Amino acid sequence: MKKTKFEFIIDSEFQSQIPALTDEEFQQLEENILSEGEVLSPLIVWGNILVDGHNRYKILQQHPEIPYTTRSISCTCETREDVLAWICKHQLGRRNLTPEQKKFLIGKQYHSEKSTRGGNHGNQYTQVANCQIDNLPSVENTTERIAKENNVSPSFVIRAEQFMKTVELMEKYCPGIQEEILSGKLKLSQREATIIRGTPTEALPTVVSTWREEKLNSKPDDSADTYENLELLSKVTENNFSTAATSKIQTADPLSENRPFISSGKRSTELQTIRELGEKMATVDHVADAEGMFSEINSASDSFIFRLEQCFALYPDFLTNVEIEAKVIAALQKAESYIVHLKEQHRQHLLETINSQ
Repeated sequence: MKKTKFEFIIDSEFQSQIPALTDEEFQQLEENILSEGEVLSPLIVWGNILVDGHNRYKILQQHPEIPYTTRSISCTCETREDVLAWICKHQLGRRNLTPEQKKFLIGKQYHSEKSTRGGNHGNQYTQVANCQIDNLPSVENTTERIAKENNVSPSFVIRAEQFMKTVELMEKYCPGIQEEILSGKLKLSQREATIIRGTPTEALPTVVSTWREEKLNSKPDDSADTYENLELLSKVTENNFSTAATSKIQTADPLSENRPFISSGKRSTELQTIRELGEKMATVDHVADAEGMFSEINSASDSFIFRLEQCFALYPDFLTNVEIEAKVIAALQKAESYIVHLKEQHRQHLLETINSQ
């Protein structure tokens, strides 16, 4: 049915998944619509929220006399994650995507479908923590299916999710940078993305903006994923952490730990740089009170997640290979057992307090 009313809600997250048109492309679309006298393709809606057709909708607002049709996906999409997965899958059918746009959309589709299948809509870490063993095969099947649909490897799908998370994180602290990265104007390497994800929250605004300035001012380089870029970002991160940290947490020499030093050439050097950066993020010289201690515990938790993500980014088989899966789970269960131990200690303390009263 033809409509001429404009009552759609624009959801910023839905809209951000759709690659922007250039000025020339938008002008050509407008000319085509005016020439046809109507919008031939229906606008896709979820309830009263616009899902696909934002550019056509913008043109319609300027020319309200032009009729259009809508198609609802409410019957097939029950949750926001379903809608996001639908958007990404359909956008991936476009032929004019940049490699960065394709990688971002694959990562978003995988993340959205994985979240829906797991039935957990918390943040990226609670989804992993609350995932049950019985759900793992469905996640693996999702990885394989999306990989086949896009003619890429399962490990690429996993890396794409990490890329997507990093780009969205950077957009939060530097609006507009997502479009610059996805258009190919700024090149974000996997190693740079890993360090940015591990940067303390307080330092992210400065780190991201500095990274952007350095990229814009650097000479064109076909090989953006270089050690020089990583080294530059490491220095930026280290310099800004100390200025962004609270007065109760002061940086010091890295804590002495018997961690394995991987010696396998250039990659091991880069990995060691990331590891040393993570250590500096987690160390303290003095903890003044309970608030400071909580900050240290929170920093240790962030460092734990950061190091795991680095392992999964460099060795995607850890998440897809069935033979390795059991070893990974067994190793992570040590942390789970420690949390259970802490809870038991807390329970015992409460009982002792009650009995002493």
